[in-house]
Amino acid sequence: MRVAKRYLDMGWTSAIGAAAAKPRLDVVLRNAIDAGEFPGPRYLAGSQEITTIGALGDNTLPHMPFSELSFGSVCSGPEEIRRSARTFIKYGVDHLKINLSGEYIAGLPAEMSPFAEEEVAMLASEAKRYGKRMAAHARSSESVKQCVRHGIEMVYHASFADEEALDMLEAAKDKHFVAPGIGWLIRTTYHAAEFGITEAVATQMGYKRELEVAAASLRAMHQRGIRILPGGDYGFAWMPHGTNANDLQYFVDYIGMTPAEALRSATQLGGQIMQRPDELGLLKAGYLADIILVDGNPLENLALLTDPAKIQLVMKDGVVHKDCATPVPDEAALHLGGTSSPLVEEGVKEALAEML
Repeated sequence: MRVAKRYLDMGWTSAIGAAAAKPRLDVVLRNAIDAGEFPGPRYLAGSQEITTIGALGDNTLPHMPFSELSFGSVCSGPEEIRRSARTFIKYGVDHLKINLSGEYIAGLPAEMSPFAEEEVAMLASEAKRYGKRMAAHARSSESVKQCVRHGIEMVYHASFADEEALDMLEAAKDKHFVAPGIGWLIRTTYHAAEFGITEAVATQMGYKRELEVAAASLRAMHQRGIRILPGGDYGFAWMPHGTNANDLQYFVDYIGMTPAEALRSATQLGGQIMQRPDELGLLKAGYLADIILVDGNPLENLALLTDPAKIQLVMKDGVVHKDCATPVPDEAALHLGGTSSPLVEEGVKEALAEML
């Protein structure tokens, strides 16, 4: 709950759960936010990570293939995938998450693809049956291809996508989103020495090489018009929750986006991945009033969006959540969505009133 509030404080008004650490954790969080019990972004709840024996997320005992104590839901074979999927659907998730590749920090090659085709097909069949979307941890090239073949909408990472995988993604780019989590590669390689992962250690693990490969593949995706969005793997000590706006500058530096394109990836594309493209992501008549006011021009300095003090106001759905402005007399206050919000600049008041 505290983390959810931190995201909203930093101007993230919508979010997608990449995976839950426990089966119902994301669902409970989403429901509490929706009920107004605690402030947070509008939220889409994910399942635990569905994994297989010996793959990323398998830390259960051999006789516990599906356990609430595990980090992932460990399955072997299509029928166990079906049971896991239906269990999470019963709990009320918005989407199902599967780990289709490895991860270096877990001691597993990122290029590995541990799931058989019939297992992925079973997940897709159950998701379609119940009207749920899917997400995948997919660093390897083959795992990206599995995402496209089976209609897994949200592709996380896609670092090692080869030419064939890029062609497949491009051909289905209206169906898929790529959230590379590039911040994880950058910060684990260059900013985690204090926590025992020096650049030399990260290089030995494979992350420096993966960053180089991912930067090239993501540049190609961007040039092909494949939708790339920020987020992913924030919450570690060297990349705390709420610092996700670092991704925007990384998108400029490593993927070749302009600052405006990076901002659109977090706004307009955000509305699309939230499945509300006609309500979210644009300042436009008829859209929900999700607005942040920033002290400065992010087009000139994207780092402003990483500084809590520079994010002066956060509004979600027409209601002010955060207002750092200096108080002014009540009669001069601008009323937004039933909330009295004292804003100093008359020009800002007028502009907001016009937009709303």
